[in-house]
Amino acid sequence: MNPVNYIVMDLEWNQPINHQNRVYREYGDRLIFEMIQIGACKLDGEMNLLETISLPIHPTCYQRIHPRIARMTHLGEEELADAPLFQEAMDRFVAWCEQEGEAYTLLTWGSDDVSVLQQNLDFFNSHPKLPPVCDIQHLFSDVHKLQNRIGLQPAMEMMGIEAEEGRDFHNAENDAYYTALVFRTVPNPADALKYPREPKQLIHPDAGIPGKPKGENFASVKEALRSEAAQKPKCPVCGKAIQLEEAGYVPQTADKYIGLAKCGRHGTALVRLRLRAGAGGKVQLWVSTAKATPPNVAYVHTKQFQLQQRRAAGYRFNAEEALRNAERSSVPFED
Repeated sequence: MNPVNYIVMDLEWNQPINHQNRVYREYGDRLIFEMIQIGACKLDGEMNLLETISLPIHPTCYQRIHPRIARMTHLGEEELADAPLFQEAMDRFVAWCEQEGEAYTLLTWGSDDVSVLQQNLDFFNSHPKLPPVCDIQHLFSDVHKLQNRIGLQPAMEMMGIEAEEGRDFHNAENDAYYTALVFRTVPNPADALKYPREPKQLIHPDAGIPGKPKGENFASVKEALRSEAAQKPKCPVCGKAIQLEEAGYVPQTADKYIGLAKCGRHGTALVRLRLRAGAGGKVQLWVSTAKATPPNVAYVHTKQFQLQQRRAAGYRFNAEEALRNAERSSVPFED
């Protein structure tokens, strides 16, 4: 039986400014990220948008908001001073979800939110009765036969959904609203129930991910993009170095770039770069490749054309500054 209501949820969270400080040493093994906002959008079974909600949360552990988080979310100590504590915010959220008196399911874009939510629930000893949290990003990728998951903004671009004036990204309520708009484009929304997400164990951001390669270090974003690893990625089939297309890479976000490369035997490959601002001003680079599908190729070429147009109009993208100021792009998990 399909849920009568879909609740699309998004979270914003704070993190310690210094991983060496007393607060992090005391709580960091149990609470890496502390939630500071719950946002959600409610849809009925006919995919009508019913209402949205924003619940700020007063932090109790990491009370000083990380400057990068404050810049991205516009949530600082002043904005959160009178906000409810975690348990009260959760109680309000659950009551809002249940106010129609009908069954509902929770949905998010990707897996980050469910893991952060579970860690906060465990830390604050909170035990609300919540349904499984399902992954719209996974459903969207399967519907469009994408080799790799894409972010919310690229998904909006794919579906021709434009950001609205006054609805900035990196606000939990707004991101939930935009996620709901993307969700409404899926042919069979009830298929989201096939993608429940289990929370994963969070680990320290600098601890690395066991069993996964470490990124190469470079002095700058420019140097990383010009490196042999980026310019001559490996074919996903034969593993041989292949040549990047002349148009090069286009940024999707401050830390994610995408491009195309060709193998003489196995055709076009989709190349994804992942960047991270490391210690000492270094930039870490990860390169991954996959066989490109026609939608992949069309998407990259569209992004390249759009970037050319914007540059011709005077647009300048400061990649170094953007990476330093980037919001967390992914949550580290213990696999």
